[in-house]
Formats: sequence, C-alpha cells, structure tokens
Amino acid sequence: MRKNIVGFILVCALLGFVTAPALASFAMSQWQYFAEVTPGDTAKGYAMVELIGPLCEEAAADLRDLRVVKTGGGSLAEVPYDIVNPPARYKERSLSAVVLNRGTIGNNSTATVDLGSSTMPHNRLRINTASRNFIKEVTLEGSHDRETWVKINNSGKIADFNTAGQVFHQTKITYDSADFRYLRIELNKGSGDVVEIDGIDVLFDDNKPDAEKYLSIEITDRELSKGNSASIITMTGGFSKFPISKLRFVVEDVNFSRLAVVYGSSDMQTWERVGEGTLASFKLTNYTGSQLTIPLTPNSFRYLRVTVNNGDSAPLTISEVKGVYYPRFILFPVETGGTYRVYVNNSSAQAPSYDLAAFSKRVLDGNPPVWGLTAPQKNPEYKDTTVVPESEKHKWLLPGVLALLVAGLALFIIRTIPKVMNDKKS
Repeated sequence: MRKNIVGFILVCALLGFVTAPALASFAMSQWQYFAEVTPGDTAKGYAMVELIGPLCEEAAADLRDLRVVKTGGGSLAEVPYDIVNPPARYKERSLSAVVLNRGTIGNNSTATVDLGSSTMPHNRLRINTASRNFIKEVTLEGSHDRETWVKINNSGKIADFNTAGQVFHQTKITYDSADFRYLRIELNKGSGDVVEIDGIDVLFDDNKPDAEKYLSIEITDRELSKGNSASIITMTGGFSKFPISKLRFVVEDVNFSRLAVVYGSSDMQTWERVGEGTLASFKLTNYTGSQLTIPLTPNSFRYLRVTVNNGDSAPLTISEVKGVYYPRFILFPVETGGTYRVYVNNSSAQAPSYDLAAFSKRVLDGNPPVWGLTAPQKNPEYKDTTVVPESEKHKWLLPGVLALLVAGLALFIIRTIPKVMNDKKS
C-alpha cells in the first residue's frame, strides 16, 4: 500500500513538472502601473514598443520591475522581453587605413591612403593635424587601382579658429558612401599657412535620419554672472530616469565660439558636472560652419544647468534647447489576436532573465514591426502589501511607551529614596 502511494505521488509530481508553464504566473495586484500596447502586424512573430519617458519615470531606474504580459481569456501570462536599441541607432566605426604618402605642392598639402583589398563602405574622414588658425578647402578623390581617380568631394572645408581664447577645431569631411580602396586628399585654397597632414582616419557613419529623437527642454531660468562674463541657463526635461545623450542649442547669433559646461541636479541644490564643449557658429566670406551640440555623460538628473563663458563678448541669444536621445525598445514575441500590457513599479520585483536576450540581435535583423504604447495608468487591481511596523502605524506608541517607562522609573526612585534615608539613620 505504501509503495502504491509513493508511486502515485511521483507520477503526479512528474505530470506537474511536464505541464508547468514556462514562466511563473503573473500577479497583477503587485504592480502599480501599466501601459496598453496597441497591436499591429504579427507576421514576423515579434514586435517592439518604444520605451517612453513617462513609463521609465514610474519604473525602477534599472527597469528590474518591468514586465510584458499577455492578457485575454480571463488569464495573464508573462511574456519574455529584451530592451534593445533599434538598428537605426547612430554608429560610427573606424576603418583600417594606411597613409601611403604625404607631401606639399606649393601652398597645398596632399596625402594618399590605402584601405586594403577587402574595403568596406566609408563616408567620412578625419584629417589629423597640429596646424592652427586656418581655413582650407578639401578635394577628395577615390580609386580602385591608383590609376583612375574619381572626384568624390570638392566643396568640403576644414577649419581651426582661436577666438578670445576659445578654440574651434573642425577637421571632418562627410561624403556619399563609397567603397574605393584608395583615397587621395588635397588641402588647397582658403587662408592660413600650409596645413601639415599628420594622419587620416577613415570612418563609416551609418546614422539614419530617424536614429535621433528630441525631447522638449523647458528653460526655467536665465541669469548673468557679475560683469556678464557668463550666462547661466537652468532647464528641465521633466524626467529623472530618461537618458538624454546630448543638448542641442538654437542660437540666434553668428561668428562666436564659447566654452560651455553642463551640470545636473535632482533637487536644484547639489549640482554635478555632466558635460562640456564648445558652442560655435561662423558665417564668413570663405567659411560657414557650426557646432551647437554638447554631449552628456549618462545621468539621471531632472534638472540641467548650462554655464556659457562669454569672456568680454556680449551674451549669446539662446532661444531654444533640445534634448537629444536614442530611443530604446521593448522587444517581445507576439501572437495573432493577442493583447499585451507593460507593467511597472513593484518594489519587491527582481530583474528577470529570459533566453530572448541571447538572440534578440538576430530578431532585430528581421526588422520586427513597431507597435504603439499608451501612457502609463494606475492599476486598479494594485494592493499595497508592504508591511508597516506598528511604530509607524501608531506614531504615538513608541513615545507613549517611553513616557510610561520614565514615569514608572521616577515613581520607583521616589518610593525608594525614603527607605534609603531610613536605612542610613538606623
């Protein structure tokens, strides 16, 4: 009889193991917010939704409490996901290039580079030089055999300025993608002495037009330091957990170069340095160019403050500031007819671990469709299960107990003193 019972238990356990769901059941009542997914094409078996600012703001900073859930049929099923960057995200890679020769012809500088037999596409190059104070036009030619040369670009310019101690240095040239093995560069015309070419970096930038997105930045305060030597602008993007990669400034002035430093804060009291760069814009007879973006280190500050060094020049007219960010997406498997939600904000949730993370990049190669996501809303089923200590529930309890102890101790001392005195007399 005992053997039969043991066998029955083992069979039931085995059946339970085989039929157990791949993911643990989802308890809706433990999450405070959710956002509805607006479904679209399911032909490819996967979909993405953009990880928007309002959702990040309600989630933990590291997104450990984010869950994707399939709803419908009276049940909830947790769905695996991975946080991914879209294929359109900005990427710049450097190609291996060997400088074959460098030289000067009159007031012009030349150089030829070899990219090797297995040349990949390229569309940008950086001219490394220690020369200063110049404006030079760049003529660029490409060849597959060093015999026949094709003109690629004849309108690019590089420049170096030093205005009131502020340096503007721009030596990159961008051109249409090409796969030439050899490139021939000539620096000619313009102003300044001969520019010595110390080296050439050949790059490929596969940035697509929709790779960058912009977040509206509200300017909350403007002030000038004593003597107008610095302009100080305070602003906010409204979020503290949404990563901004750069600040882009819209400036009404031209022909300036100013050092700018960006600080971040969570409380408008303590400020931490998060970025610096040069804001510059020139519109001259022989050169037009600008640099109005400052990169930021990763941060989670709600407030930003930029200090622009004016020196002895008039303050700049900064009319607008934009936050530049690269969108992140939640990638997850989908089924025809399925409805999905994204839940966030559960203080006891731990970061999940799904197999999808191991092959999500291959899924991205298939260009899964982007679905919509609503703004987060409060979960009406949420139940706060946080255990609150009795001392927090009844704030009078601890002071009351202490008062009773003090009173009891005082009464004991009062009653004891006469007895001690009588003992001393006797």
